[in-house]
Amino acid sequence: MTKTSTTILSFAGAILLLASAASFAQTTSAPLLSEGDNWIYNVTEEKNFSGTLSTTTRKWANSITRAGTKTVALSVKPLDNNLPPRELSRDADWSIVQNINGKNTITSHPYDFPLKPGKTWKVEYVTDNPDARTKQQKVTRNYTVVGWVDVKVPAGTYHALKVEMEGEWSREFNEVGPTTSATVTNGQTGSVAVAANLKTNTPKPVSGRLYDAFWYVPEMKSHVKVISEDYQAGGALNKRITEELEASQIN
Repeated sequence: MTKTSTTILSFAGAILLLASAASFAQTTSAPLLSEGDNWIYNVTEEKNFSGTLSTTTRKWANSITRAGTKTVALSVKPLDNNLPPRELSRDADWSIVQNINGKNTITSHPYDFPLKPGKTWKVEYVTDNPDARTKQQKVTRNYTVVGWVDVKVPAGTYHALKVEMEGEWSREFNEVGPTTSATVTNGQTGSVAVAANLKTNTPKPVSGRLYDAFWYVPEMKSHVKVISEDYQAGGALNKRITEELEASQIN
């Protein structure tokens, strides 16, 4: 190989390295969501019933019906029924806000814009008395931008920025009881009921794990694929939801 050829190859290699570094360092800004933006997803839901996974698949239409600077109104509707769509409030960066202990609290924050490979952030919240049995429930979600990957879905193949969430939930229970039991004894004077009070009981705390993966495509202004998993205290899968983009109309 001549010196000139070696120089050309070295120069080409340097160009490829610079291109790879630029791709790795590429940042993604928050989307400018517009009224009329819409997406149709194939949504597969797997639920654990006594150790057996039951699977259902439906098509869901998601549409922006009002776009503000901080929040948007999202209309969601399964395409296999005639019921009116549900209207949901979302932050303009796709975060979900819920009422936790009387305060508006971010419970899901899949994209902390601007996004860049290697970036991390955290969402954590505690809910007091979410139901009659539960004293307190804590959820922790740790997000990481994994990097740019190619992903294939029914709508096509996209270059997406993958975000993973590794999380956990824990639950403490209220005290149960005291309860009263009664026994009946038979004597010479007839049957006699004897009552006895039992001690109170507090179930042991339990915890489980969470996992989400998002494939975000800037030109789609949203994800083209999502996997969301919830694991029981014993480690078995409780529920998995998979969304894949089938069609879209972006303004």
